[in-house]
Amino acid sequence: MATITNGNGNGSICDLDENTIRRIFRSSDAVCFDVDSTVCRDEAIDELAKFANKEKEVMEMTRRAMRGGCSFHDALNKRLQLIQPTVDMISDYLRSHPPRFTPGIKYVCSIWILNNEMIFFF
Repeated sequence: MATITNGNGNGSICDLDENTIRRIFRSSDAVCFDVDSTVCRDEAIDELAKFANKEKEVMEMTRRAMRGGCSFHDALNKRLQLIQPTVDMISDYLRSHPPRFTPGIKYVCSIWILNNEMIFFF
């Protein structure tokens, strides 16, 4: 499964075979990866909510947003207000929970870097 976008950012999710994806990657000058559940195996805000003992509240806010109860931006702001992250909290979290990268992602990124291609993460 891949999301293919044009220069305007309009895209669609479609099933593509491995050879097609390889051909697209070879002809591209940049790639953009979503970090949560793509580059890393976890959803950062969910994991941080657990760490801050706010998992239930954050999950409920996420459910409301997924049902159209508020915009993504508003839901993100409300979840961050519930968690109230600080630099110290995030540092503590990272010390006890190092990132769990998706298998193969470091290799994929290294190929792009070796070819002087741009990689963007969001």
